[in-house]
This record gives sequence, C-alpha cells and structure tokens, in this order.
Amino acid sequence: MKRIAVSVITPDKPVWEGDVESLVVPAHEGQLGVWPGHAPLLAQLKPGPVVLRAGGEPVIFSVSGGFIEVNQGRVAVFVETAEHAEEIDAERARQAEMKARAALKATPADKMDLQALAALERALARLRATELATRRGGKRGAPPSPQN
Repeated sequence: MKRIAVSVITPDKPVWEGDVESLVVPAHEGQLGVWPGHAPLLAQLKPGPVVLRAGGEPVIFSVSGGFIEVNQGRVAVFVETAEHAEEIDAERARQAEMKARAALKATPADKMDLQALAALERALARLRATELATRRGGKRGAPPSPQN
C-alpha cells in the first residue's frame, strides 16, 4: 500500500514522524483526510484529534490548533500542542471542561470570555482523542517514538 511521509511538529520539537497510509485532521472547514498522492494544500486546524493510520492500530493525538501543509508527497502538521491520546488524563480533561463551562456561564451575555472558550475547546479536543483511541483501538501504553 502507498504511504505518505508525515511530521507532527510543535514549537518545542517534532512529536511524531513516519510514513502513513492516511491521516485525518480537524480543519476549520471540517475533518480533512489526506492520502498518498493528495493535491498540495495549506489549511488551518482547530483543536481536535489527529488520526494517523500507519498500518494496524491508529496513532491518535489531541492538538490545539495550527496548520497542515501537504506538498510534494510530504505532510507537515504544525501545531501549538500535541498530546498522544494514551497520555491524556481523561478525568483531568473532564474537570477542565467543567471549569471552562462554569467560567463561560458566569460571563455576562454581552461579553465573551475567550480564554474560557479556548480552554473548553482544548478540553473537548482532549476528550475526543481519548474516546477515539478507546473506540478505534488506538495505541495504548507507551507512545511511539519519533523517528530520527
């Protein structure tokens, strides 16, 4: 099966690199799937799960937003943060969700608490990634190491 080279990169370091059969990212326009031979593109990402299919079980990350670039048979996913689904503490993410919802509820209707809204989006993205990993048989235990 054909593969495409993918790098998931945060400002601190590359988080994951490898060849995949496909990937799905949370673009602002909706879920975006990329396969080998995909046309070049640049798209903005919103918080949500990134699913990499590299044969066998999917590798799933929660990202907090960024960009994806597809060009000449390579994919670069540039994100602010990326967490392996198996490293996410679901209970802590649920608590962050409740705290953000409470902050939004306490905000007057004519004002928007952008920090609370961003915190809610991050918490929900983390929860979606853990749910996907559980449902789709995502890798559990130690996350895959980036290839050097």
